[in-house]
Amino acid sequence: MVAATVAATGCGSGKKAAVGKANPFERPPIREVTEEQLAEDGMLIDALALQETERADEALEAYARTVEKHPGCGAAWYGMSQLLAQRGWTDSAEACARRAVALKGDNVWYLLALAMTQQMKGDSRGLLDTWETIVRQNPEVLDYYYELSNQYIASGNLTKAVEVLNRVEKRIGVTEPISMQKAKLWNAAGKPEKAMAEVEALAKAVPGDKQSNAILAEMNMQQKRYSKAKTYYDRILEADPDDPYIHIQLAEYYKAVGNAAEADSEMVRAFDNPALDGKSKLQLLGSFYSNEEFFGSRSATTFRLMDKAMADCADSTEFAAFYGNVLFNQQRYPEAARQMELALQRDSSMYEVWELLLISLSATPEREADLGRYARRAAALFPVHTMPHFMLAQQAVLAERYDEALRELETAARWGFSKGYLEAETYGLMGEAYYRTGQYDKAWQAFDRCLALRPDDMGTLNNYAYYLSEQNTQLEKAERMSRRTIEAQPDNANNLDTYAWILHLLGRDREALPLMEKAVRLDPKSDTLREHLEAIRNK
Repeated sequence: MVAATVAATGCGSGKKAAVGKANPFERPPIREVTEEQLAEDGMLIDALALQETERADEALEAYARTVEKHPGCGAAWYGMSQLLAQRGWTDSAEACARRAVALKGDNVWYLLALAMTQQMKGDSRGLLDTWETIVRQNPEVLDYYYELSNQYIASGNLTKAVEVLNRVEKRIGVTEPISMQKAKLWNAAGKPEKAMAEVEALAKAVPGDKQSNAILAEMNMQQKRYSKAKTYYDRILEADPDDPYIHIQLAEYYKAVGNAAEADSEMVRAFDNPALDGKSKLQLLGSFYSNEEFFGSRSATTFRLMDKAMADCADSTEFAAFYGNVLFNQQRYPEAARQMELALQRDSSMYEVWELLLISLSATPEREADLGRYARRAAALFPVHTMPHFMLAQQAVLAERYDEALRELETAARWGFSKGYLEAETYGLMGEAYYRTGQYDKAWQAFDRCLALRPDDMGTLNNYAYYLSEQNTQLEKAERMSRRTIEAQPDNANNLDTYAWILHLLGRDREALPLMEKAVRLDPKSDTLREHLEAIRNK
């Protein structure tokens, strides 16, 4: 009995009627549907409604009743597969998907459901077969090729993955994404020649493409085929001479072949290009040159490039510490100090920057007050470091605030010295402060410790010897120390005066006189030297 006429549903037989010549004015044929078919479709619709309203348990039972009564309903088997897969029942989900595919093998949704269950189970062989079927039946859908290629990659078969991408190229031609993917796969497979061939094919298909030429150049650089790499770099340069990055790449090329002068020239060309921003220039400087090249063999170029980069940098504080270090190494101390101040405004936790700032300020007499201010702050932030205490002590000694100097120096000594840094200098300055406060025994101990660390410290040898002579004690020791200074520095008037005066105190005026006369000739304006000369002559 014919109950009604409806459009074909997923539960139909799937048979196709013969079709003659199409008539655009002809109405589509009406298919008669039996009561049994209507009942089947109704059960399917009910199950779908339950599934769409997220009543999964009821939907699963409804699908089960449908296939029990209508085992040829592929849509019901498909719906069951989805719900079972969501629960993680992969074996049952796969079985239902296979039943759906067996009923209608050209339904892509059934095949995709099967592929999903196979992936969940880790059935790589079955999954590849299913995707091959999907691609074969839907050759116009490019996404299916990419998925199949990815499945071959996952299975470790990179050659087959490339073959699938070749099938895409036959349909749409050579394109950058596919060529780059194939090159990547060939490289991963350990076949760089094939990878290069893929990129060369892209470069040939798109002659003006800079990226493909850049990649080919890089590939040849990695294999040390420098002349071939240069060919591709020249193509990029010819196509776009205003590109700053081609000059950077050429600099890398010239560095690799050992032509430092040309490498520097290309870097200058890149830095002269306004299209390259200051931050990129600074980052490039830090990566292109080694530390020895930057501050040593190539510093004539690197320091000039650094100045260019900083002039173009929108946020110079980010690189202020780097630039300050460059200026410091050029002994441009006032400029270095300003950069260190900028860096510390951004991050005050960098002790190394504090130290360079203090040294730079100590070499900038007009900023003596700032030196004391920064040294006090650094000493508070980093009490275990010697430099800030030493700088404060130096300023205190110059101002004849010896007790203050000793507090700072004793603090430094109490914390200890990292690898002996400033240890000798600290004890030398401590000896000076102790002597000026009349603590002579402590002064001698401090001077002795300084000389044990630095036995050739001419300044300490001379001062120590002179202070001993002032106290008229240990003159033999003073004579030995002072003699070393004039042997090392025979034309130092101050050292000659000290030695001659010690000889005078030892009663050796005949030896002292010519030395004292030489000292006066070297420094005729010194009243002290003339007084000592007269005393020795009149003895």
